[in-house]
Amino acid sequence: MKAIINIVAASLLLLTACNNNTNTANLFNEKAAIPAWYKFSQKGLKVIASFINKKQHTMSTLYGNEQALKATQSGSNKVSGEELTLVTWNQQDDDHWFGAKIPSDLKSIEVVKTIPAGQNSIAITYSCYEGKALTLSTDTAHNQERVKYIFEQKPSILP
Repeated sequence: MKAIINIVAASLLLLTACNNNTNTANLFNEKAAIPAWYKFSQKGLKVIASFINKKQHTMSTLYGNEQALKATQSGSNKVSGEELTLVTWNQQDDDHWFGAKIPSDLKSIEVVKTIPAGQNSIAITYSCYEGKALTLSTDTAHNQERVKYIFEQKPSILP
């Protein structure tokens, strides 16, 4: 009799554990989406690295074009035509995975570009767009620090 009760209990547990009530419409993270007008996906950027800042409760992904990807992977000097884009989000708890964090509201997009500046030299431009509206920041106090920080990021090692 005890064996029958155990089998029935195990069967009920299996039937209820396999129930998937996740609405797939809720799986897209709208809060973290980059506005379509920014045309981020059309830039053809590749992921270089990703990291979190536990103190600020943010997560970031560094993207780059082909020139930037090659330069970061080889450790070579800056070359003209590089474009590095650092996207930073606030963090939130993941409703679908206990203990996990996922991107929340878009915090900023920082863009660093290298452009020709005469014979055998390059110039570096920096832009920072803040918030969901991606408002161009006019504060230039820490631009050099941010450019240095972005260029110092090591690429993730991918198989």
